[in-house]
Amino acid sequence: MASHVPRVRMLYRKICKELYHYSATRPVWGEFIQEARARFEANRDVTDEAKIQALIKDGEKWLIDNKCGDPYIVPTNPGGTKFQRNVPPSLEIVEKHS
Repeated sequence: MASHVPRVRMLYRKICKELYHYSATRPVWGEFIQEARARFEANRDVTDEAKIQALIKDGEKWLIDNKCGDPYIVPTNPGGTKFQRNVPPSLEIVEKHS
């Protein structure tokens, strides 16, 4: 396996996750993913190491430039609107007042 493969794989995954924040529904997200995948596939056969590194740098720059300012957070995850809402009391408190 070439040395750039894990880096390209991580870049693709990060781009997919970032595109999720820009889509209102999963079908729209799927369209974004297909466009991103097409861009990666178009450069799949590049063998020149300098060109590969330049493409990776461009992808990382795109990722930084297009970072979503208001990412979607699942409501029950940390940072979400329902995180730790109605948390059950700890056992110490329950046993103390029993």
